[in-house]
Amino acid sequence: MLTGLREYLTFLVLNHPSEIIVATAAFSVAGVLAGAGVAALSGRRWEARALTQEGLPLALASLLLCLTDWALLWSLPRLRLSFSLIITPPLVASIFVRQLLFWGLLGAALLTRWRGRRRGAEIRAHQALFLFLFSNLLFSGVQVYAYVVEPLWVETTEFELAFADLDPSVPPVRVVHITDVHIERSGFREERVIREVNALQPDLILLTGDYLNLSYLSDATSAAHFRQFVTQLQAPYGIYAVRGSVEPTLDSMAWLMEGTDVVWLEQESLTVDVRGQPVTLVGVACSHRQELDVARLDQTMEGISADAFTLLLFHSPDLIREAVDHQVDLYLGGHTHGGQLCLPFYGAIITNSMYGRRYAAGLFKEGDTRMYISRGVGFEGGGLPRARFLCRPEIVSIELGGMDD
Repeated sequence: MLTGLREYLTFLVLNHPSEIIVATAAFSVAGVLAGAGVAALSGRRWEARALTQEGLPLALASLLLCLTDWALLWSLPRLRLSFSLIITPPLVASIFVRQLLFWGLLGAALLTRWRGRRRGAEIRAHQALFLFLFSNLLFSGVQVYAYVVEPLWVETTEFELAFADLDPSVPPVRVVHITDVHIERSGFREERVIREVNALQPDLILLTGDYLNLSYLSDATSAAHFRQFVTQLQAPYGIYAVRGSVEPTLDSMAWLMEGTDVVWLEQESLTVDVRGQPVTLVGVACSHRQELDVARLDQTMEGISADAFTLLLFHSPDLIREAVDHQVDLYLGGHTHGGQLCLPFYGAIITNSMYGRRYAAGLFKEGDTRMYISRGVGFEGGGLPRARFLCRPEIVSIELGGMDD
């Protein structure tokens, strides 16, 4: 019986958002009426009256707020902001928060009245009502910011790095790093990324995996939109890419890159001469099987001169120790999304890295190796929210120069 109930609830969560909203409203109203009925039968008429007078308007307000949550999620693909196929799980999460606020603050209002009556004073629970409205409107504002504002607020991180293996007499090399674009359909965010990247006038553009969203891995339209995205990027010395988490096979990557000028590095190194400055790109595919990925790195580093400037492209931060052992100069990766949804004063909650939050995002130095982990551009897929909070999408621009003696 419990298994059947769980399967039915899962079916509702994934397929029927309207039924969930109606059931939530019915539950709230039924709870208020049941509480009022019990209070009336127990002779506590004032409590029954308070429940109906305050509880029913709050239940109606909560229903309207749940409808606005649904309207927000429904509108995202129509506004070309994100293109989730499943909106019910984030809607259920929003409704859960609304219900916590509803029952918590209704209980606080009733407790305030009860304490007032015990003291012989007539207390109106306006503060609880105000708090209910304020907290729900605040939650709505956070959702609008996370779903609409921050995903479009692309940040370009620019900095310079100097290395002993680069020639200081040669002009610096500008590389732009893009990762985790997770394209569903082309939208305003992708258009902004293209404009900002090309405005940087990079010498090299480096891509470190996860090009399609998990919900669209075999979708021909998504793949076509990725190809349109990448063919609009401009770099005179080329665009280079490695496989990430969602490009599991050679065939899937070949299909995705078909018809583009992207140079796909598969356990191989390539030295690019940029105005007399040699940069050795080391591309390793990510399997998230540590032993295999370490073996791939070992294989790819064979035969590379110790004096060469090496720039490792790998999807996640999980090869940092091995990169240090191989004396890699610069390591670019992503995968963590910077946490995507972060908490104030704490940061990333989940990074999906074997190192946890240690390398969530940013510039790190381990031994003689510098590593930059980008927050990426896109979102996780499936039923997860297409939202970012305190974790803006990121383009990384680095000027690489030599170190003066």
